[in-house]
Amino acid sequence: MRRNFAEHNRLFLFSISLFVAGVALVWFYFIPWDKSPEHSNMLNSEIRLTEGLQQVRLNEGMHVLSDPDGMLTYAQAQEFRTEERFAPASGRSSFGLDGKTYWIQTTITNESTLDRWVLRLSNAIVDSVDLYADGQQLNTTENSDNGKKLDDHYWSYELVLPANHPVTLYLRVTTMGAMILPLDLMNASVYYDKLRAEFILFGLYYGFVMLMAAYIFMMYIFMKNVAYFYYLLYIIFFALSQLVWNGLPQELLGEQSELIRFLLRILGSYEDIFLFFFILCLWFVLFFLDRVLQIKVYAPKLRYAATAIKWASPFVVLALLFHLPGFSTIAIWYEFIVFMVLIASIFYSVFRGNIAARYIVLGVISIFGLAIPAVLYTFGLVQHSLLTHYGYQLGSITEFIIFAAALSYQTRQNERGKINAQRQMIVNQEKLVRTLEQWNEELEHTVSERTEKLVHSQRRRSELLQNISHDIRSPLTVVQGGIKAMMLGIQVRPGEQNKHLEDLYGKVLYITRFIDDLFQLSIDEQDDSNSHHQSKETLHMQQWVMKEFAFLEEFIRIAGLQCETEIQADSDPVMTVDPHGMRRVLTNLVHNACKYSLANKRIRLEAIIDSDGVQISVEDEGQGIAAEHLVNIFERANRGAQHDPLTGSGLGLAIAKEIVEQHGGTITAESLPGRGSTFVVHLPAANNSYVPADGGISS
Repeated sequence: MRRNFAEHNRLFLFSISLFVAGVALVWFYFIPWDKSPEHSNMLNSEIRLTEGLQQVRLNEGMHVLSDPDGMLTYAQAQEFRTEERFAPASGRSSFGLDGKTYWIQTTITNESTLDRWVLRLSNAIVDSVDLYADGQQLNTTENSDNGKKLDDHYWSYELVLPANHPVTLYLRVTTMGAMILPLDLMNASVYYDKLRAEFILFGLYYGFVMLMAAYIFMMYIFMKNVAYFYYLLYIIFFALSQLVWNGLPQELLGEQSELIRFLLRILGSYEDIFLFFFILCLWFVLFFLDRVLQIKVYAPKLRYAATAIKWASPFVVLALLFHLPGFSTIAIWYEFIVFMVLIASIFYSVFRGNIAARYIVLGVISIFGLAIPAVLYTFGLVQHSLLTHYGYQLGSITEFIIFAAALSYQTRQNERGKINAQRQMIVNQEKLVRTLEQWNEELEHTVSERTEKLVHSQRRRSELLQNISHDIRSPLTVVQGGIKAMMLGIQVRPGEQNKHLEDLYGKVLYITRFIDDLFQLSIDEQDDSNSHHQSKETLHMQQWVMKEFAFLEEFIRIAGLQCETEIQADSDPVMTVDPHGMRRVLTNLVHNACKYSLANKRIRLEAIIDSDGVQISVEDEGQGIAAEHLVNIFERANRGAQHDPLTGSGLGLAIAKEIVEQHGGTITAESLPGRGSTFVVHLPAANNSYVPADGGISS
């Protein structure tokens, strides 16, 4: 099975390999793995700002002190000697999920000519930050001797650092979630350049998100598929979570706005607001993937895990609303579990042959591949970088682009297929209706004629005529109703289009087989052998074969299969045959070939005409017949391994064999399971006299 999967999915596996390689390259270039880099501006854990230096990471020279209870004051923190209680950060900017409050201490000596610098904490969702510079707290935007707080979507402070004067900073940071503390010290020009670049990127990103949301909304309106609605909600809540993650609501609305105050009053902290929106987005993506992946069918082993996580999401949200202690940490672990189950479900569905999962897995590789560094960073396993901070946004852009392309392609294919199918169905149904009407007229005439001649079968004939209306008109009404619905432009659900076509086609096949069997019954039950004799005709076999092949070729093409014909004629013998009976034989063989062949497969008709007679073969590429069934294939009521109550009584090949033998000919069958079957009819010229059988059979 693994070998077949690889052979039939080479292009897909190649695409996955390229995506994985691309993600690996991004990791290699954007994630700093070394936690203990050496910098020339560090001296005995003191940060020195030299001339020409524009930006420095404070995490390389700062010390941290965990305060789980949050009870230490600034005065108490000053009393602890650095080497006794404070531990060196050693470049770390993430300290896991254990601490509630952290104290940060660092000393800065300014050896440059610039005296104003900006300290920035790139984490907008910590609950509070208190900064003390040489004993003075900087908590307002008003100027002071040592600096002020800046109006920024991150925690930013302007510091006044006199030349060659060591300044000791203490930061008290409180959060209920991950303790992520990336601290940068930069000059004003670098700060404003960074701020401008961030807002340009935010504008591009959220503009793209709005465009994608509008596109998915139009897809939902057009396709009426609830999966698109779930994906739209996923996009909306994901974008809201990233707004909170980047601190943009505070920047755009102001920290004292009614909306922010309401969210803080309900959820308690920015961390919980972020988790609230993020878990909602995960909840809706679970609904979306459940619809698209059909996990119950393609990943049954993961069915219960996916269902449990899907219905656990609202309880996680409620726990956040009720401020359960420590639940922010549980929510982060919950996100990790959701990611693992989603990845397993998607790849399992791909392995089981789900076509939609192939598109999804490419998007998942991009968003998960770029978001995993952010997850690792949350647990303190990697250092702060562009990828750890913006991994979710970068990954979501790639995912949205892939999904948009996939949905656009799938929509075009569905529309094209629907239009072609409707056109072809109308053409085919018109032909079939005309044929059925003609056959119905012929049948009524034959039944009327036979009724007059066969008095002893009057009662049975009457019953047949009474049932014709019920047996033919009901399915015919369904076919005509379906055609009328398409002519009126009545739309059906996209998922039900194929089922609708298959139902109509099944009704047509039922009518065809019913009429054929009824026609044979009307012939076989006659006791007057003269009627058989009257059906004989003397024909030029080459012309007759060409006519029959043309009829059969149209029958095959209507069935949605390919037809290949070949006639080899060394002579044109004149033979006496029953053309209706022989058409019955060939129609039975072709019908069986169509019945057991997949769409677009080939059926080959071949005739060899010479002075010895005519040999006609019907070859298909169907599923074949097992050897144990091939032995008795021409016996009455034998269907091999196939059973289909709508396709006849199972006497088709037995009827064909008797008709051929009445002409002095033979019929044989050859088959290889999985490759197809070949039926060969041989009518000898020397024994072409037609000898009808006494009595008949019906099928």
